[in-house]
Amino acid sequence: MTPPQQPPALKSEPRALGPPAPSYNSFGLNGVPGSIWDFVSGSFSPSPSPILNAGPTASSGASPNSAELARVRRQLDEAKRKIRQWEESWQQVKQACDAWQREAKEAKERALAADSARQLALQKKEEVEAQFRRLQEELEGRGLASALPGLRGCGDIGAIPLPKLHSLQSQLRLDLEAVDGVIFQLRAKQCGVCGERARSAVLRPCQHRVLCEPCAASAPECPYCAGQPLPW
Repeated sequence: MTPPQQPPALKSEPRALGPPAPSYNSFGLNGVPGSIWDFVSGSFSPSPSPILNAGPTASSGASPNSAELARVRRQLDEAKRKIRQWEESWQQVKQACDAWQREAKEAKERALAADSARQLALQKKEEVEAQFRRLQEELEGRGLASALPGLRGCGDIGAIPLPKLHSLQSQLRLDLEAVDGVIFQLRAKQCGVCGERARSAVLRPCQHRVLCEPCAASAPECPYCAGQPLPW
C-alpha cells in the first residue's frame, strides 16, 4: 500500500519590476487609515490623524508635574515665611539682650560712681575731723578753748554732720585769725627775750625798742641787729 502523497507546494509567481503594489488592508494604503481614501473618494470626512491626536495625551501627562511643582513652591514659601518669623524673633531677643546689657552696664557705672562719691565724702570728713582736732588742741594749748562755747558742745566729732563740720571749721579759722592778731599785738608790746614784761628799753645805736630794762641790761646786743654790741 503506497503512502498518500503531499500536494505540491504553490510556487509564487515572480513580481514585475516596478514599485510595490499598494497594500489594501484594514489600515489603508501603506498603513494610513482608510478614512483618507474616503476623503479622496469624495466623502470629505477624514478621520483625525494619530499624530495630531498625540498632543492632548502629552499635555495630560505633564499635569501631575505641574501640580508637584506648585506643591513644592508652596512648601518653599512656607519655609521662607517661617525663616522670616525666626529671624524677627531672634532680632527681638537680641535687642532685649542688648538693652539688658546696657542697663546692667549703666547700673554698674552708677554704683561705682556712688561708691567713689561715698569714699570721697568719708575722706573729706576724716580730713575735716583731723583739722578740727588740731585746732582744738591748738586752742587748748593756748588756753583759749573756754572762749569758744561751740567747741565744748560738740561732743563726739564723728557724730557731727559734714556740713556742720565745715561751718564749724570756717568759724574756728576766723576765730584763730582773730586770736593770732591779738597774740601778735601782745607780743609786739612784750619783751622779745622774756616775753613777760613790756618793752621799755631803747637800744643804741639802732634805737630799737624790743627789750625790757632787765633784759636790755644783760643782753650783749640787739636781737634784731645781730653782731652789733650794745653801747653802754
